[in-house]
Amino acid sequence: MTDGRRRAWLLIASFGASAALLKPVQDRVDARFRQPSTVLDVLYFGSPRVARALALGYNSLLADVYWMRSIQYYGRRDEAARRPVRYGNLVALLEITTELDPDLLDAYRFGGVFLAEPEPAGAGRPDQAIELLDRGIVRHPLEWRLYFDKGFTYFWFVKDYAKAAEAWLAASRLPTAPNWMEALAAMSLSRGGAVETARALWERQDQESNRQDVKKNARNHLISLRVDEDRWTLEFFVERYRKKFGAWPARLADLVRVGLLKYVPHDPSDTPYLYDPATGEVRLSPATGVLYLKIPYDYRAAFMEKLARAFGPN
Repeated sequence: MTDGRRRAWLLIASFGASAALLKPVQDRVDARFRQPSTVLDVLYFGSPRVARALALGYNSLLADVYWMRSIQYYGRRDEAARRPVRYGNLVALLEITTELDPDLLDAYRFGGVFLAEPEPAGAGRPDQAIELLDRGIVRHPLEWRLYFDKGFTYFWFVKDYAKAAEAWLAASRLPTAPNWMEALAAMSLSRGGAVETARALWERQDQESNRQDVKKNARNHLISLRVDEDRWTLEFFVERYRKKFGAWPARLADLVRVGLLKYVPHDPSDTPYLYDPATGEVRLSPATGVLYLKIPYDYRAAFMEKLARAFGPN
C-alpha cells in the first residue's frame, strides 16, 4: 500500500471513529447534567470551528450526524424536562449543522419549527428561528419555502402580520413560488384576515410537510380552530334562545327542538360538548380525544359578528 493510500485510509478511519464516538460522548456529558443546576447542559463539541476541524473534510457527513443529534435532542421530552433550560443547546446544534452543510434545507426548515414552538413543545425562541431561516435565505435566496417558513414564524409565533406579509411577498416574486403565496400575504395584511390566514397556513403545512410530527401539529391547530368555532356557534344560538324564551335552554338539544339548529354538533373526536345551563357556556368534555391548542389571539367577537350577519337580526 502506498503512503498516500495509507494516509487516506487513516483519515477515513479517524473520521469514522470520531463520528461514532460523538453520540456516546455527548450522552455521557448529558448524563452528568441531568440534575438541575446553574450550569446548562453542555456540548462536547460546541462550535462550528471545532466541528469543521473534526470533519477532516467530510463536512456533509458530519452535518448529517449533527442533524440527527439535533432531532434526538429535541425529541427527548422527558430528558428536556430535567435540563435547566429545556432546549438550551438546540440553537448551537443547528448552527453547527448548517455551517457544516449549508445545503441541508431540512435543518433550517424543521429546526426553525423546533426553535419557534413555545415550551414545552419547543424552545420558545422565534427570534432564533428567524435568525436560522435568515441564514438559510442568504445561502439559498431562490428557495421560496424558507421565506414561507419565515413568514409563518412571524405570523404565528411573533404575531407580526406585516413582517409575515413582507416575507411572503418576497417569496411570491421568486420564479419557483406557488401562485397562492401572494394571496397569503394579502390575507395577512387585510383587516380581520388573521384567522383565515392561520387556517391556510396550517393547511399548507399539513399538505406539504414530509414530517409526520409537523403534519400532526398542523392538524391539531386546525382541529382547535374548529372547536372554537363550534363552541361559539352553539353559544350564539343559546343566546338567541335566551332572548326568545327568557331563559337559557336546559340542554343543547332544545336548540334543535325549537328549530334554531338542525342538529347539535360533536367535537372532532365525536364527543359531545359540555353545556352549562346556568351560564350558557359550551366547552370541551374531559372525555374528548381532541388535543386542544389555544390560538394566540381572540377572534370570538369577530366570529359572533359574522354569525349575526349570516343569520340576521334576532
